[in-house]
Amino acid sequence: MVSAFGFLYAAESNDPNKTDSGYPPGIGVRNSLIVLGCINFFGMLFTLLVPKSKGKLLEEISKENETST
Repeated sequence: MVSAFGFLYAAESNDPNKTDSGYPPGIGVRNSLIVLGCINFFGMLFTLLVPKSKGKLLEEISKENETST
């Protein structure tokens, strides 16, 4: 929801004479799409860095239930 409104403002033209009334000048549609693409790319990279659970429970992975002896 936040990014939808952010894109609306960012996609406005750089030229103040070409912007819609009531909106401040933005960075343009092309630059907005480049920014969104970069954010998506980094999201994909961070998703690949998360280790897979391999069917284990979260408690087993974190070794929460083990008692120290």
